[in-house]
Amino acid sequence: MKKIICIGECGLDIIFRNGKPADSVPGGRIVNAAAMLAKMNLPVIMASEASTDNVGDIVTGFLKDAGVDISSVDRYPDGRTPVTLYFAGDSGLENVTRYEQYPDECFDIVWPRIDEGDIVLFGGFYALDRRMRPRITQLLQYCSERKAVLVYLPGFLPQMEPRITRVMPAILENLEYADVVVTRNTDLRLIFGTDTSDAAYHNHIDFYCRSLVCADIENHRLSYYSGKEVTSVDIPSDRLQNLSWRAGVVAGVVSSLYEMDATPQMVDTPDDALRRRVLEAAARIS
Repeated sequence: MKKIICIGECGLDIIFRNGKPADSVPGGRIVNAAAMLAKMNLPVIMASEASTDNVGDIVTGFLKDAGVDISSVDRYPDGRTPVTLYFAGDSGLENVTRYEQYPDECFDIVWPRIDEGDIVLFGGFYALDRRMRPRITQLLQYCSERKAVLVYLPGFLPQMEPRITRVMPAILENLEYADVVVTRNTDLRLIFGTDTSDAAYHNHIDFYCRSLVCADIENHRLSYYSGKEVTSVDIPSDRLQNLSWRAGVVAGVVSSLYEMDATPQMVDTPDDALRRRVLEAAARIS
């Protein structure tokens, strides 16, 4: 039976408005996308790590309650599960502060079995972290050999690594492994310094990965780039106020690929029907 394997950081996000905590939610697009996918009754395995502290209990409990298999989440006793503080202003999230304490050694788990047709979702800074990188690279190579569909979420925060040049080789390597890239124009701007997602795709991504699904926050649009083809759908602006919409885009892309029995070859040269179906699912779930 094919399955969805999600590889990313487990953490907690705390949102501040007007200097006061307004909300706290399990953090990260991959954690939230995993929960959304499991609630669709899809078989989802989370591969990650979390401390045995209270924050780790909250995040793993959230995943378990959603129906995610957390047998590949390592619980380490010597550290703290990441907490990220987001300070919101009138123009959006204006400041980010992180607190974390990982053990020196990378998490020690047995990776889930990877079979042909499985979908592997990975990304964020977790896929760039020097502590994680050797194992992530080995896993991506194995997934590619097993003909799984690799979905990459590029993510970069200057608060975690001030110099993009230090992690750019890992980003480019991830793009080369990926069959589909799912991201936001704001992430592309941070990583590549481009003004538009079109420029980022044609100047930086197309050489490595043919399929890009990008959420353009300012223009309320989702676009699927593939070579010279681009297919777009609009998203109502009120959805952009919902913090879960970004994870919903990811869950929509992954669920549609799963339901279509997508293969690496299909997403390397997607036809218009595939592009349209992926976008409609992403827009609907978001």
